[in-house]
Formats: sequence, C-alpha cells, structure tokens
Amino acid sequence: MKSKYTLLLIPPNNALARQIQISLKGKRILISGLATLGVLIIFLFSYNIYLSHTLWIQEADFKAAEQMKLANQEKDQEIERLQSESLKATQELASIHELELKLASILKVDPSATQTSRGSTPPSVLATRSDEAVSLTNQLTLLKQYYNLAIEKKDQINHTPSILPVEGEIASSFGYRQNPFGKRTDEFHNGVDIAVNYGTPVHATAAGTVTFAGWDSVYGRKVEIDHGNGIVTFYGHNSRLNVNAGDTVQKGDIIAYSGNSGRSTGAHLHYGALDQGKSIDPLTFTNFTKEQ
Repeated sequence: MKSKYTLLLIPPNNALARQIQISLKGKRILISGLATLGVLIIFLFSYNIYLSHTLWIQEADFKAAEQMKLANQEKDQEIERLQSESLKATQELASIHELELKLASILKVDPSATQTSRGSTPPSVLATRSDEAVSLTNQLTLLKQYYNLAIEKKDQINHTPSILPVEGEIASSFGYRQNPFGKRTDEFHNGVDIAVNYGTPVHATAAGTVTFAGWDSVYGRKVEIDHGNGIVTFYGHNSRLNVNAGDTVQKGDIIAYSGNSGRSTGAHLHYGALDQGKSIDPLTFTNFTKEQ
C-alpha cells in the first residue's frame, strides 16, 4: 500500500507544474475535510430552503393578519357608523314623537291617531339600516312641514270640524235612506247617526259660537255651533245640554250628553253640518269612514 500520494498541479499558460505529496494520513484528513465541507454545504443549502419556506409561511401569515386587521378596522368603522345612525334615528324618533304630541294638541285628537313613529324603543344598533335612517329623516322632514303648516293654520284648524263628537259606530250615513218610521218611503238624511249609550258626553268638533241650544221638534235637545267661514254643525237627540246660546266653545269641549229626545227610535247622536247653508256630510272634514 502506498504511504504517500502525489498531487500534480498544472497551471494554465504553460507555467511550471507543481507537485504536492500527501501522506495517507493527510489523504484521510483531506477526504474527511471534503466530506465535512460537503455535509456543511448540504446543511446550509437545506437550512436556506427551510428559512425560505418559513419566511414564505410567515409572509402569508403576515398578509392574512394584515387583511384581518383591515377587516376589523372596516367592521369597527361600520359599527361606529351604525351607532351614529342609531343615535340619529333615536333623536329623530324623539323629535317625531314630540311633533306628534304638538300636532295632536293643535288638532285636538288622540296622539295615537297621529302616531307615525315606530315606538319609544331605540332601534338595535346592528339592525339599523341606511334606508331606515333615510326613511326616518324623510318622515321627520314631512312631519315638520305638517307642524309648521298646522302652526300657520292653527286658527283655521281649530275652527274646522275635523274630529267626531262621540266614538261609536255609524248607524246611518249621510244621504237618502229608508224612512225608519214608515219603512216604505225614502227620506233624505242630512247627517250621520252615531250609535252610543245614553248619556255619552258629546264634544264640539271645532271651536265656534253656540247659536242654538234648546228644544227642536225633530232633533229634540239640540245644539248648533257656528264655526265661521259659513260652516255650522249641529248635534241632536241629546238627553241634556251643557251650553247655552252665545257661549264660545273650543274643539273637544263637552257641549251635551247623548239621548233619545225628539224624533228618534233609540239612544244615539245625530251629527250634521252645513256649508253656506247647504247640508253636507259632516264626515267630509274628518278621515273617518263608515267602514272604519
């Protein structure tokens, strides 16, 4: 076995060659060194691949985290927007309710009759939608217009018979009907009969001056009120009167108590109206119909 090895190094350009002798031990060291260097290179290459893969995963995770952060920011902004809309909606609901009460006071009607809001409970923050907020805003704007008009026309509204004198079913409408006494002929009914219990309070349907309060051969105990502008209302078949001729009354005042006096077949209120001396349907001024 050889104890030494010779390495011949031949440089380019015809330079002098060099010989290096390596012992067996040196050979082993050289081979071990080369092997170690190879293993190191493989390790470094593998580690570089591992680092690259790790960085790729971390970069993907970072991008996902950034996207999640942006999504959370957008959700936070949406929640903040919804909270703002909810607060605005709550404020508008309060304004609507306040205007409804003021309108009801001017119109002398039950506040529930003018109620357009959705109740006193604020809408859920997450349930509030933009279209609902816009709807409330439009509703509030429209109600403000009604309110301003009501303020401007308050006196005219107060003198317009826009409410019913009593609450009850319309037993007989305005116009021609079968004669309740003869049953074989038709007669013109110049008002509406409202079925109520005996002694029910009768309210003035508008502000005005009482022009008649006394006995009438047809309507029994009757009250007649002049509201101005040629509008007159009258209330017949009462059991007791609460006003006298010449009295000034306001919309909603109790002027009499229902009964069965005069030409009547049972306890009810006959409510009639005149416009420039001509009989008209008294429900013309209200939003009440027989079907209601």
